[in-house]
Amino acid sequence: MWKKSKERASRFNSCPQADTIFLIFEKSSISSGIENILITRRINLLSIICVLNNKDILDKYLLNSLEKQTEVYDLVLVDNSNKQFASASEALNYGGALAKGDYLIFIHQDVIFKSETFLKDLEKKILELPKDSIIGCAGVKGRDGVMTTISHGNPPRFAGNIKIKKAEKCQTLDEVLIGVSKKVFSRMKFDSTICDGWHLYAVDYCLSAAEIGIPIYVLPLDIFHLSSGSSMDSYYYEILRKVASKHQKKVKTIYTTMGTWPTSKIKLEILLFVIILKKMIYKYFLKIFKS
Repeated sequence: MWKKSKERASRFNSCPQADTIFLIFEKSSISSGIENILITRRINLLSIICVLNNKDILDKYLLNSLEKQTEVYDLVLVDNSNKQFASASEALNYGGALAKGDYLIFIHQDVIFKSETFLKDLEKKILELPKDSIIGCAGVKGRDGVMTTISHGNPPRFAGNIKIKKAEKCQTLDEVLIGVSKKVFSRMKFDSTICDGWHLYAVDYCLSAAEIGIPIYVLPLDIFHLSSGSSMDSYYYEILRKVASKHQKKVKTIYTTMGTWPTSKIKLEILLFVIILKKMIYKYFLKIFKS
């Protein structure tokens, strides 16, 4: 994990914002004419938390974007190149515990911010929402599909079905970026028992948060994500089964950026059987075609 290490310090010599706390106070006049310093609702510091497994990609994408930012931020990099962590939940919980900010942004390594004021603009958007809201850049609330403004893939293409212009409430968020207040994170961590791999940890987190009354929003954020997020291996389905079982008493359907899933065990197994069967048939005919 890179945090105040010599290796990390040398990498960030050109990035003085990292690990700097910047507190802002605002002067306001009261009726007596006496000026008092009042603390308004502000985000004093954003913590950017990223689990990495490829330093070249990290440098080219996320770090390159962060170095251009005008806003002060705290950076926590969790190096999982040697697979010390078995799951994203475990790694992000570790990084989140080290974060100094009052709002934590968990983000992938292959993301580019398209603006130098991205973090500043993000803070403003968060402050327009109900306190302690959970935020993301791609989300789903129903069968209409993914709400977002981001682009992804190579060549870049729109990553959703609905291009939003303002914050929209949703049921779940994509894992590429999820923001949580320090207060909420101290109360509820990512579930490393249910999400014991690298999928659906943000989905499960959103569902758990909604059960205790915490609102979930997708924001119009101008970013690019290198990965198209189309990988759905057997581990995805294994974790999906556990997430569905965990939340089946509260929700009948889970809407994600990767699909719509019933929480009923029977209905889910039938759906997964059909999906897996289609994949097997496709691979079979593809093999015949190539031969």
